[in-house]
Amino acid sequence: MPQRNPFRRTRLRLTGYYTGIMGLILALCGVGYYQITEHQRLQALTQKIESSSGILHDSLGTVLLRPGRLNASVEGLLPGLCKTKGQCLEPDRFSRRHVLGLVKQEVYYAQLKDLSGQTVATLGPSADYIPNKTVLEGWQIFTNSDGERFLQYSLLLETVNHRNWGYLQVGRSLSELDQELGATRQFLLWGWPLAMLFISGAGWWLAGLSLKPVQNAYQDMQRFTANAAHELRTPLSAAKATAESVLEMDNISEGEARKTLGTINRQVNRLTQLVQDLLLLTLIDTQQDRKDAHKACQLGLIINDVMDEFLALAHNAGLSLTAELDTTQPLIVQGDEEQLFRMIANLVMNAIQYTPRDGDVVIRLDRDKKYALVEVRDTGIGIPAEQQAHVFTRFYRVNRDRNRKTGGSGLGLAITQAIALKHAGKITVQSQPSQGSTFRIYLPTPLTS
Repeated sequence: MPQRNPFRRTRLRLTGYYTGIMGLILALCGVGYYQITEHQRLQALTQKIESSSGILHDSLGTVLLRPGRLNASVEGLLPGLCKTKGQCLEPDRFSRRHVLGLVKQEVYYAQLKDLSGQTVATLGPSADYIPNKTVLEGWQIFTNSDGERFLQYSLLLETVNHRNWGYLQVGRSLSELDQELGATRQFLLWGWPLAMLFISGAGWWLAGLSLKPVQNAYQDMQRFTANAAHELRTPLSAAKATAESVLEMDNISEGEARKTLGTINRQVNRLTQLVQDLLLLTLIDTQQDRKDAHKACQLGLIINDVMDEFLALAHNAGLSLTAELDTTQPLIVQGDEEQLFRMIANLVMNAIQYTPRDGDVVIRLDRDKKYALVEVRDTGIGIPAEQQAHVFTRFYRVNRDRNRKTGGSGLGLAITQAIALKHAGKITVQSQPSQGSTFRIYLPTPLTS
């Protein structure tokens, strides 16, 4: 059965959020673009009609004599003028054809109406499609019987004696604008679903990318939980088996009882150490270690303490443990002295455990540019190249059988790396099988911290 991915539903939900939000933004942008385009085009047409109607209004104001009546001067001013009750005038008969050249275009028209709103004369082919009842003053957008939209501007006309003559209406067809807006609508309506398709794909990819660290952390947590449970079970099972074997005996001597209690005590100590290591890692990971314990620490003195701690153990293992310290100038770092001791001690303990008899373990302290360098070098069994990248992983063992015999839990190097990172440092490893390993810790000095 394939393993269920617990993050699939979360990824789908995030994809839905991404797609929905981006879709809404695109829709709002599309509506905004459409409205701005329509407004700008209408504004341009409005300015053009207003300018033309103003010129015509001023020209007619100099020739109109009687309210609601046309005269020869008006007919001469407007070539092609069509009276309501009569024939259209021939444009060729007139010389002042420049007054309203705009209405020669089929999309524009002009109408003259008397004070009652009745059409007196029209100019331009589009005027034939204009309904008779329209607004007599101001702007108006209307639709004729054929469904064609028009933009029209109406204003009051006066005679040369400043008497109200009637009304002038100048307008144009909006068919070109409607075609352009229709094409824009089609583009937006068809482009939006296509864009949503691409957005959903990008959202799925982004959701997976954003969840990757969470998935890795979740997998690490699962692996850590399983390993911790296994490590805790081992000493508990051993203590339980020892106690059960004694309980099955009818009679037990004092020596056997002491032996049993000693076995249980060793397992309890192992369990206690494991719990303490886990607690230390948790405190370091959650930044809850003792801030007040951070102070100026002289690494040379800490290494001397480590030497005092492990000289006897190294001697009993048949090893040479030495320190190479630069005594000309003390190397000082800011940190927790107990944690720094534990960091170096873990490396020395590992070196002693995995170095055969008559081998060497060397602790070297030096300055490397802006960092204090702590190096632990041994002539032990070494680490294969393919496993060196995993040695700082919690509960990882290069050789499980050998590690079991030495009592290790696989947390020593993980704790060492966590402490180094906590002190703004880093740790590296170089090793070759059967030739030994070299661990280097770089810690910033106060001048560069």
